[in-house]
Amino acid sequence: MRLLGIMLLVLLAACAGASDEPVGESPVVILADDGNILVYDPADGESRALTDDAGPDRIYSQPTWSPDGSQVAFVASAALPEPGVQASAPAVRVGLEAQAVTGAIHITDADGTDTVVVPTPFVAFYLYWSPDGATLAFLGNDIAAGRQGLAMIDVAAGTARRVDDGQPYYFAWSPESDRLLVHARNEALYYLDPDGSQTSIDQEPGVFSAPHWQGSTQLYPTRGDDGQTLGVYEEDGTLRRPSVTPELGVAFGLSPAEDRLAYLQLSVDASPFRLGTLVVDEAGETMEIASGVAAFFWSPSGERLLYLTPAGADADLPLQWNLWDGATTTSFEQHLPTLTFVQQYLPFFGQYANSLTFFSPDETRFTFSGTIPERGEGIWVQPIDGAPAELIAPGRFSTWAP
Repeated sequence: MRLLGIMLLVLLAACAGASDEPVGESPVVILADDGNILVYDPADGESRALTDDAGPDRIYSQPTWSPDGSQVAFVASAALPEPGVQASAPAVRVGLEAQAVTGAIHITDADGTDTVVVPTPFVAFYLYWSPDGATLAFLGNDIAAGRQGLAMIDVAAGTARRVDDGQPYYFAWSPESDRLLVHARNEALYYLDPDGSQTSIDQEPGVFSAPHWQGSTQLYPTRGDDGQTLGVYEEDGTLRRPSVTPELGVAFGLSPAEDRLAYLQLSVDASPFRLGTLVVDEAGETMEIASGVAAFFWSPSGERLLYLTPAGADADLPLQWNLWDGATTTSFEQHLPTLTFVQQYLPFFGQYANSLTFFSPDETRFTFSGTIPERGEGIWVQPIDGAPAELIAPGRFSTWAP
């Protein structure tokens, strides 16, 4: 029962284009300690505020870069003095106060000069840009539908519309931005057009959360007479090759180069911070990278794999980022993650791997949030050569522009 609970928490509750900035100097967006949204410029070490009015009744969350790094979208929600549901708070509110909320999504230029505020039919808790940057899809708790809802914003028009619903709900954009690959309700796989029309995939989904779609390659597990198989599929849905047949649930990610896939095989004694063994599969040849892994993210080129583990053999905390470059692994300083990262991002890392990156564009650094003992707490930039991380600002969460 303990393992089943962990699998449901992690797998079922919810696992780019080039920038105009100089390579390696794209900005970092930060959810600050005071709840405001900042953009940090590594070139001059300065931060500029995109908002300045965060508070108990004005909550900002989910800062997400557009594919070209020119815009940032984020959620704004405001509590009302009547019953309702608070979906995007840094910590979940419960009871009558928790349920009364109005919501909007802000889309702003990275320099803060031009902002569009789009009212939304429900408060979003996850944002995902289409690869062409023309559409912003988002998930939230749709009170009218009584379940999670998917809606889309036409960025040019500044309008939002409901498109689909289901709970839980995971998806990946097609590279052409013309449809989604959806895994919904733990029972359905289908393609979804922006107008809401669906094309079913005639497969029974396995135990997993988010599907992946890179170039002409799709990745998702299915269940058949011989059990569960994690398959690599062509864009038309044709099975290119089976990869692995996991006995338990699986979390996975396809490299941007489409030549490698990584997956976490849940162990029988899994915990939220020690899910299982991280394996990389390249052309059918598998390599075990590490055990007791909590999450992983491919670099933009697909040459490196960033993964998170407990730093010690027994305790879950502190955690430690590790980087595998295809041959060797570098382990970085121990840290205590922020509550925002642990609650909102870590359990759903597979879905967030579709929509954000922690790496700088040149892959020489990555950003993370937390406390490094005896060094400080906030937002850090970590050089991949193993040099000490640099504390750049107070904050709860950060992600690098593509």
